[in-house]
This record gives sequence, C-alpha cells and structure tokens, in this order.
Amino acid sequence: MKALPFLTGCMIAIQLTALLRLILYFIFAPLAGMIVCNISYLKFSLEKQDGKWVGFSREFTTIIQTSVTYNRNIPTKKWSEKKSNIMHISVHIGVLIISAAVAAFIMLNFHSKDGILKWFMYGIGFGMVFMSLQAVIIFIYTILRIMKRLGGYMSANVQRIRNGESIASLNLKSVEQLGFKKVTNAEKILYYALYFEYLTAIGDYNSLRAPSHEIMELIIGRQFFSHETLTYYCLLFYFSEFEPNRQFADMLFNRIKGSITNDTDPNGKRVMAYYAFNIYNDIAGAERFVSEGYAAFSKWANALATEKELEKKLLDRLSSRIAQAKTAPQPYIVSDNRIM
Repeated sequence: MKALPFLTGCMIAIQLTALLRLILYFIFAPLAGMIVCNISYLKFSLEKQDGKWVGFSREFTTIIQTSVTYNRNIPTKKWSEKKSNIMHISVHIGVLIISAAVAAFIMLNFHSKDGILKWFMYGIGFGMVFMSLQAVIIFIYTILRIMKRLGGYMSANVQRIRNGESIASLNLKSVEQLGFKKVTNAEKILYYALYFEYLTAIGDYNSLRAPSHEIMELIIGRQFFSHETLTYYCLLFYFSEFEPNRQFADMLFNRIKGSITNDTDPNGKRVMAYYAFNIYNDIAGAERFVSEGYAAFSKWANALATEKELEKKLLDRLSSRIAQAKTAPQPYIVSDNRIM
C-alpha cells in the first residue's frame, strides 16, 4: 500500500524538478549571455525564433526538456564556456537547494500523519532530492571528465571557431582516428554535426558517408532530443544532397519538422531547399527557400564569419543548379510532391 503512492510521488517529483530547472534557466541564462531556446513536453514544443516563441508538435516526450544556447544578439566574443558552466551548475545547485527545502518541509509536516497522502508526499520529497542531486553529480563528473574525452576535443574546436578560425582550418579527424576510449553515443551524435560541417567546408564529401550512416543507425529508434537538432539538420542535408534517400530524409524531416519549418536562419532554409530540390524535385519550393536563405543573412548579424561563408557557398551552389533545372523540360509535379 505504501509503494504505489510513494512511486507516484517520485514520478511527479521528476516533473517538478524539471520545471524548477526551466524556471531557473530563465533567471540565470541571461547572466551568462545565453537564452532558453526550446521547451518540449509531451507532444508540444516551444522554440524561440527571431525573439518570438513559436509552438509546434513533435515526438512524444514524458519529461520537460529544455535547451539553452548562446544569445546571438550579443557579440560572439562575449560568449564564454566558463560562464556557461557556472550558470549550469548554479541552476543545478539551485534546484537541489529548493528540493531539499521542499523535502524538509514535507518531513516536518507529514511525519506524524498516516495513510496514502503521507507516502505520496514522501515520494515527492525523496524524488526531488534524488533527481536534483543526481543532476549535480552528473554535471560535475561531466565537466571534470569532458576535457579528456571527445566532448572536450569538440568543445576546444568550437572555441577556436568562436575565436575567428575558419571551419576548414580545424583539421578534424573521425571518431575512430581520434582514438578516444569509451566514446558514448551521445558524444558521437553531437560531434557529427561539427565534423560534418568541417568535411563539407573542405569539400571531402566521400568521407561523409561512413559517419553519416553510423549516426543514422544510432538515432533510428532513439528518442529525439532538442539539443541534437543540428545533427538532424546535417543528416537531412546529407541524405538529400550527397546520397538522396527519401525514406531517411522524410524520417529526419518529420522529427524536426516543427523546428526547421520555423527556422528563419540561412542554414535552416538551405537544408529545406536541398530537401525540396533533391528529394521531391520541387524546384519552385527549393527556389523559394534559397531566396529566403539569402534574405535571412541580413538578420544573421552575429553569426560567425565562417558560418556565413559556408552557408553562402552552399546556397550559391544550389541556386546555380536551380537555374539550370528551370531551363530543362520538367516532369509534371503533383501536389503531393511539394513539401510545403
């Protein structure tokens, strides 16, 4: 009789700690030059685009997911990984302190009571402390270990880009060539996006095949996490442009449909353009996305120079192919072949 209400309380505690974390991110993130950019729960997601919150449906998730990123409205020189880490640990410790206070309040007010309510509240108190303490331990462990792992290698190279180096100058290696031990799937998925952009920037398209198929195998059947969106962008681009595969491309697109169709930046427009052109032969749609991509550069003021250079190069390439396609006889495109 005690177990069910206790476990029910623990399940609610998971949601409460996630909600507390979200609230504290809204408070602390701006202090580190960052913003909350995505909130997802159940089948609903909110994403910040051009300063406005846009809602859309997404894959089902049972826990409130929050994504935090650097604020592109401030100069990239003010972005600081140290400030970011301090902000994250402050949020986790803040949630732990509040959870401990809630647990103490529950113990003081319910220890003398009997019945289901007592064990339900005990479950909430225990669950909140356990989840928040676990988050603190995991974050500290990650920070202490990350610089010795693939995540640290990736972080160091991202900082090089922020310092003004071009993506093409990074001389990145594949996960296998780097030789890190016990590389997690999560690390591989996040590193893929950086490695993909590097190989695309230097024009080594043949080397994209192996990591693209490996990451595709990893994410099939895996729950989508919003912080992996950029990896999905890269995979959608790959399976639209370099190795067109409608089944893979459609699966990727459907997972990030809400994000990418509301993305007003050049990279989102570029991926949509290649997807429309190569997978659906939707020349008119591709041309519209390319035009919107070019127009978006004027609002992409604080993007890194190397990002702008790569995006313009890819948009220019497709623009030329669209111009050629428009002069050639085209098969009739039924409405089902237009993606939007």
